[in-house]
Amino acid sequence: MKNEVVYGITKLKSEMEIDGIYTVHYFEYAKNFAFSGESHAFWELVYADKRSLIITAGDKELKLERGQMYLHRPYEFHNLRCDGEHAANSAIISFGGELPELDAVAGKVIDCTPEEKRLIAGIIREAGSAFATPLGLLGVRQMQKSENGEFGCEHLIKSYLEQLLIVLVRAMKKKPTENYESGGKQFSAILRFLEENVSEKLRFGDVAKHFSLSPSILKRDFRRQTGCGVMEYFTKLKIDAAKQLIRESELNFTEIAAELSFGSSQYFTAVFRRVTGMTPSEYRESVLK
Repeated sequence: MKNEVVYGITKLKSEMEIDGIYTVHYFEYAKNFAFSGESHAFWELVYADKRSLIITAGDKELKLERGQMYLHRPYEFHNLRCDGEHAANSAIISFGGELPELDAVAGKVIDCTPEEKRLIAGIIREAGSAFATPLGLLGVRQMQKSENGEFGCEHLIKSYLEQLLIVLVRAMKKKPTENYESGGKQFSAILRFLEENVSEKLRFGDVAKHFSLSPSILKRDFRRQTGCGVMEYFTKLKIDAAKQLIRESELNFTEIAAELSFGSSQYFTAVFRRVTGMTPSEYRESVLK
């Protein structure tokens, strides 16, 4: 009988471990939205997506530009509003835990890196599977779990959030020049190019040519960063822009379709339904009640 080889296990410590989630939200606000405010005994992270937001943190009023986040400490009074001219989107994640390391992160407006944005998007994506409670529902006091969540979705929410918090703490300890890699800068430039041309009729080849990238490399690296293809991402940007116009403009659907180069209102409606699960009319009714 061969001798058994004995190995010793090395236990790994967890330096950033949350107790659990209170709420995970992704809100699409009308331009005049205003939340009166509250304070509570847990941490709350606010991320400004699509447009800027105005927040109160204690006795300070701050503006979060698109792509910025803010971490509220437990018991800090806070509120949030739009500027009255532009509709806005936000991700809000609240969680519990004895996390003294976060004192270095809380109370600061943070410009999110591509990695941090990816982790926030991952939390929102998995929360959509894990919870039966709609992520855009106001006034939620406790999230109800879904009976049909994908395998591991709750685990991934915890993992992504803890990764995000670790990345934020690490970034605070680094010199500013160490926070970005050249690859991250190029990826940010590609996202910015897509956003700036959301009204155009871009093709995949246009993006590759603009950045002098081989199509195969662009396809591989973009999917690695976002989990989807370039044109799928671009289509979602167009639908987000359409939602924005529905919420803050007087344009009709034919005009919105033309503004975003959809070709026809029928095609616009079909794409909108495929991406959101509702028609433009149904969406307008849901947000402008």
